[in-house]
Amino acid sequence: MAFSNQTDESQAPALTVGGAKARYQHQQNKDRRNIRCLVVDDDKIILKFVAFMLSRLGYRKVDTAQEKSELMNKLTEDSYDILVTDLEMPGMNGFDLSQEIKEEVHDTKVIIMTSRNKNECLEMMDAGWVDGWLFKPFGVKELRSKLIGLGLHEQ
Repeated sequence: MAFSNQTDESQAPALTVGGAKARYQHQQNKDRRNIRCLVVDDDKIILKFVAFMLSRLGYRKVDTAQEKSELMNKLTEDSYDILVTDLEMPGMNGFDLSQEIKEEVHDTKVIIMTSRNKNECLEMMDAGWVDGWLFKPFGVKELRSKLIGLGLHEQ
């Protein structure tokens, strides 16, 4: 699995008068700090790396779950703005999970990660339960692009 760990913050609007650029970037980070993220994957390495990518993008409230029981505990204890989940895991399915989440908490955004070919996922993509798809391997740029598209990250 190849992931890129480089962020591309050069696309953020640059304000250069005095300390305005730093204040503008601080305001962007402040907004992201309040967004609650949950990453779900049975592969511990991918789980940690996706959480790391989110933190590199400025998200400070990032939880992870590797097993279904852990996931259920987290969902009972807290609500999340974004769920990033693997499609296929032992004992659970990211697509079914997204459907359950959307039925209960309509405004939670769901991104599914998968190593499947896009053509294999077309029917699921058309169902409307998932807000975004990331096809492995992917990196920070792809994740950032999805978050921008969902209104959870500024350009």
